[in-house]
Amino acid sequence: MLLSLGVAFLAGLIAKSDSWKRFTASIEGQVDYRKDYSIALLCAFLIPVARYVIDRTAFSYAAKLLVVPSTRAKLLKARSPAGRSGGKRDGDGLTQDDRDAIRVRVEKFKESCWKTAVYVFFSLYGFYFMSSKPWFYDRSHFWHGFQSNGPNCQWDHSCPSLCTTDEWPGCSTCKFTSDVKLYYVLELGYYLQGVVSLVFWETRRKDFAVMMSHHIVTIVLITFSHWARLLRIGTMVFLLHDVSDVPLELAKACRYANLDSLTTVFFAVFFVVWVLSRIVYFPNVIIRTALFEVPNCSQIEWKRDYCMVAFDGLLLFLFAIHVYWTFLIGRILYRTIVSGKVNDEREDDT
Repeated sequence: MLLSLGVAFLAGLIAKSDSWKRFTASIEGQVDYRKDYSIALLCAFLIPVARYVIDRTAFSYAAKLLVVPSTRAKLLKARSPAGRSGGKRDGDGLTQDDRDAIRVRVEKFKESCWKTAVYVFFSLYGFYFMSSKPWFYDRSHFWHGFQSNGPNCQWDHSCPSLCTTDEWPGCSTCKFTSDVKLYYVLELGYYLQGVVSLVFWETRRKDFAVMMSHHIVTIVLITFSHWARLLRIGTMVFLLHDVSDVPLELAKACRYANLDSLTTVFFAVFFVVWVLSRIVYFPNVIIRTALFEVPNCSQIEWKRDYCMVAFDGLLLFLFAIHVYWTFLIGRILYRTIVSGKVNDEREDDT
């Protein structure tokens, strides 16, 4: 958590530099798919590099302090005086199976630390720039700028909030603000590298297929909403997902460090945030406005028939994954109440 805040503070300092201001000025303006996706691919390459450096330094040091001693003590305490059958112990009393269990737990701890840092950064950045956006407070502004005149519907190009600050489908001259554009390329870069990391880097869990489906749908949703200029509602989807993932990863990191009390606290916070953001707000605000509140007339009928139908389908599929994960969370919550200890349904007890 402290590292996450440190990264966010460092990012704030960078944001004030002249070089950063020149960069953001260069990406602001009308949509440039080649430039935007090139930056996203660059982020997809640089993010694992940053992760590798932090993983081998700060996270490894934290694991040596928090995970290794507590897990070693836990394993020794759980063993009977005669030792585990078939296990050859070294001088410190650990078997090879014990060492493997510690190694796996350390890797999982570092994974959760990394994800915590990423989601804290994305959440802080999202709240920072969206707090000044009207659609953050009023969902009608997702579609603001549309002027309905019966059969002669048209886009209101005189609307300042439409064509000079934010992007909107049907308006080819609309400009992207640098904060929205940067949010998109960073999220896209993160999930692009996330697919590769899920296969080759991270610990394989029981819900691997569901997680891979989630990543792929998220990538499609990001690129599709970017192409269709549905950036306002897209940024809210990002923020809802990032915010709920922060206490989840904190709870998992505490569990791997055998900090049971903190694990329970963060898991309780996660459960509340998850339900409010993904089970209440997401379907009742995001999906509802996308399904029923989009302006519809002859001039943009093709967007309702193709763009919005596809966009709605992706949102509904994402919500279906949320429901599946809520079922798993409910089982974890039940086991926590019964046993008094948080256990992840997707993995064994290592």
